[in-house]
Amino acid sequence: MIMSSTITRHIIVSAMIGTLLEWYDVFLFSSGAFYIAANFMPKGNPVAAIASTLLVFAIGFLFRPLGAFVFGHYGDRIGRKNMLMWTIVISGISSGVVGLLPTYSQVGVWAIVLLVIMRLLLGFGLGGEWGGAMLIALEHGQKRRGYWSSFVQSTVGLGLVLGSAVFLGLGALIGQSAMTAWGWRIAFLISFVLLAIGFYIRYTLPETPVFEAAKREKAIVSVPAGTLFRKYWKQLLLSTLIAGAVGTIWFTGSTTLPTIYRLFNVITPEMQQIGILVFGLTEMLFVFIGGPLSDRIGRRPMIYIAGALFLVVLYPVILYRSVAMFLVSMVLLGIAHGLAYAPEGAMISEIFPTNVRYSGNSLAYQFGNAFIGGPQPYVSVAVGAISYLLEPVYAVVFAVVAIVAAYAFKETKDVDLTKV
Repeated sequence: MIMSSTITRHIIVSAMIGTLLEWYDVFLFSSGAFYIAANFMPKGNPVAAIASTLLVFAIGFLFRPLGAFVFGHYGDRIGRKNMLMWTIVISGISSGVVGLLPTYSQVGVWAIVLLVIMRLLLGFGLGGEWGGAMLIALEHGQKRRGYWSSFVQSTVGLGLVLGSAVFLGLGALIGQSAMTAWGWRIAFLISFVLLAIGFYIRYTLPETPVFEAAKREKAIVSVPAGTLFRKYWKQLLLSTLIAGAVGTIWFTGSTTLPTIYRLFNVITPEMQQIGILVFGLTEMLFVFIGGPLSDRIGRRPMIYIAGALFLVVLYPVILYRSVAMFLVSMVLLGIAHGLAYAPEGAMISEIFPTNVRYSGNSLAYQFGNAFIGGPQPYVSVAVGAISYLLEPVYAVVFAVVAIVAAYAFKETKDVDLTKV
């Protein structure tokens, strides 16, 4: 299918806007972990409060596989577009409402309960958002799929940068005491604005030609997940491991490392946000290098390179703590994740046939990030309380897993999505 540049821009913007909203919402929580802890956790040990906040952050991932299952099921049966209208509404509302919640000092434990409910709803929406957005890009643009994947995958860095920039800008404008008291709410309320914009853009989004072809050929199955687990379990397992391992790189840079450095007073709150901005900007740049490069040399080599670079960073940044080491490591982590992320998005979609592709890429991505990547900040901070030498162990294990899983993965850069 040949597309005009206008249609291409509409499709890409439609794919990006929902993932941008959802990643912005997700990383407001991690970038603003200290503000959340101050308002929603009991007063006392600051390390325990941060660990509890990161646990709530991880809990939000539990509903992501459920969202992947529900939206993947209907996305493989009735189409990609309709599901993406639902996901953007669920995610935008659940994040914006956080800016309206009462604090722990006002309603006690109910503040935590309400916060957890909003995180679960956000996770449910994101569970269906990512896979559908990726397919909107890949199933419209069959050629140069690594490149098209880059646009969707760049929104994770853009969402992080946007969230961190909002906190940094508000902090400079009103000061840290006001940020802690009420300013943090503004960042969450912005989600309502992004929701309105995203819903309008997606309303006229066309269905993908690859899915329409599958409908014409009567290839749609009644229970996509059943077919997926019965026929494509190995592809699902390998895709899950790769998604989780790449997610571990992301959460090390976006959450774990900045949190640990601030806990030990190596960096200021402002430097924490600057470091996150550096990481996010570097990651966005290298997403647009990793995706097109994977169209030339393959998806698997990009995972090898990223996993090796991740391993190089992990122990030096813990052993030699300084502001300079923090910033250098944030750049290197951004490079590692950027190089792997666009190829990952393409390969874990290309490996599945059209009639289970939404279920397959969504479940793999969400299983990986819910059960491997997402818990990493909490696990690393918790074991680091025993010994700082244990902080990188979790990440080391999954850096190795990424390389091994990629080796076992079928190269997919040249497959025809209509014939998988």
